Amino acid sequence: IDLLDDSQKIYFKTKFELDGWFRQPDSDDDESSQKRRFRIYTEWPWTAVMSHDDDRSAIANGLSTSWNDIDSKFVPSNHHEMSLAHVEGPGYDQSEYRGHISLKFMNADKLSKGGIHPRLVSNLFHLIRNAPGSTHMVAVVDGQAQRSYNVMLMLLNTSISDLFKMYGKVFRNVGTLNDQDLIPISSMNPIDVNSSQPSMTLLELLRIRKIKIHMVPIITPSLVFEKTVCGGQYTFTPYLAARYSADYQVIMYIDGDTAMVESSNKRTLNEILYDRFFGQKSSKCAGHRMQLIEQYVKPEYNNNEAVLQCTQNLALDKKKWQYALKNCHLKEGHIVARTDSVYAFSVHHPDTLDGYLPEGVDDCIPPYSEMEQKAMLRDIKHEQHELISRYYLGEDEFVQLHLRNRERKAECACFFEP
Repeated sequence: IDLLDDSQKIYFKTKFELDGWFRQPDSDDDESSQKRRFRIYTEWPWTAVMSHDDDRSAIANGLSTSWNDIDSKFVPSNHHEMSLAHVEGPGYDQSEYRGHISLKFMNADKLSKGGIHPRLVSNLFHLIRNAPGSTHMVAVVDGQAQRSYNVMLMLLNTSISDLFKMYGKVFRNVGTLNDQDLIPISSMNPIDVNSSQPSMTLLELLRIRKIKIHMVPIITPSLVFEKTVCGGQYTFTPYLAARYSADYQVIMYIDGDTAMVESSNKRTLNEILYDRFFGQKSSKCAGHRMQLIEQYVKPEYNNNEAVLQCTQNLALDKKKWQYALKNCHLKEGHIVARTDSVYAFSVHHPDTLDGYLPEGVDDCIPPYSEMEQKAMLRDIKHEQHELISRYYLGEDEFVQLHLRNRERKAECACFFEP
């Protein structure tokens, strides 16, 4: 790996042209600032920005010449062998300067959590329950990466009893944790955990459940995060597919404020996705879209315990669950794809090309509008219902619960009684 720069001559170059405001010497008056344009150039050897050895020759030599789901070495034989990553980001913190949104300068706010989403802890709770042996990847803006890393370390070294005061007891049985089985959402009994008793840390819990945290700093001009609605998601996801497809067999791309909630007490997300992509009853699709159910989190409920209670309250109440499925599927969900078939992630579409598909695998994206797809999905008697169901993950598998801090529909809110 030390010789790669000399042998490959690969460099990562950036060139930014920015408008800056410069104060007059010895002046504290912003009004005296002068606008000047300046340029920033950087050049990095590839080994400085890659996260592991990018010499893929060993991978290529090990691939089967017959590319199909029968004798391909890519296809895992069971869900324990399947490598799964769930990815969020890029995360970042913002501030306002002269009426304009900009990326926050970390030295100006010592309390900022950088790119760590406020919902990370509560969402990890569910991934620890239902996705053992997987990797959670968090992309962050490179200028806030060090602060994000420090906050992540702090969280990892915090005890479970402090992070999950009412629900941490579900993780007290180490024998159950080691089994790598599903910990059902029904086992989340809200019991006040005595913080004076010794408790394992989040890091120790993740290790027992064999879940890895992978933080990825993303080098992107700040303008992308300041001027676009999705804050760099559409520029990050093609990179995600190109860079990490060789490392995982299945990748989920999700929002930082969404929790993955399974509908049965039997299968983990790993099992559900293995059955969908590789099992005997596989739908043989390159990718699937998740159903996204929205729940507005009011300011008074904006804490880990209330968010977890909201999730459990909704998932275990059949009346509320069916109401939310029918009335709160307001926006398109995110995606999950098998990585030997994907050309690029497009946030809500697992894009592929015919040349990227193994024999027997299809691009299952329906040729209908979002509204038409939703209607066909809900109407089991519709002639295209089976086609749509092949593409969407079903409510009997798992859904993406969007726990957002803005209201889109009054009845789609935590603790709403239909």
